Amino acid sequence: MGVRWLARQCSVVLYEFATAADENPDVIGWASGAGSVLIECKATRLDFLRDGKKSVRRNPRTGMGHRRYYLCPPDVIQVKDLPAKWGLLWVTQREVVVMREARGYPERNLLAEVRFLSSMLRRAQIRIGSRPLSEWLRGENRFEAKRGVTPNQQEGDARRQHSLGHLA
Repeated sequence: MGVRWLARQCSVVLYEFATAADENPDVIGWASGAGSVLIECKATRLDFLRDGKKSVRRNPRTGMGHRRYYLCPPDVIQVKDLPAKWGLLWVTQREVVVMREARGYPERNLLAEVRFLSSMLRRAQIRIGSRPLSEWLRGENRFEAKRGVTPNQQEGDARRQHSLGHLA
């Protein structure tokens, strides 16, 4: 549900990837001109309380995400429980309800975000084989151009397809 909600705002959304980084977000996305958005999914109150003990929570400057949200079933986390500037999303059976908007951490760990993205790109490189990733991407652009799909159309189509997925 978090991926679907975030895909409406961000052109790139990644979820449930473990890396060597200090923080491995449940969902993270990047929006043009708006920075990064991180979502931490919590199924229980105990899970939320444990999350607060992480070093990246105790020192927000070391964490990822310009805007940060907790996503949980209703009543697991209350607005009064949130760290400063964090937003809260409640998941009902059919929708994500914004209980509080995130206010933003401009002094976040951009290096951690770049390392996370680099790890994802390395994985993509491994999946496509020995061909350089940039060459593969150029080939995809040429293929789409031949089909008459513009980059903006392609991005919108990808968002619509991605929003069909499932609580990460």
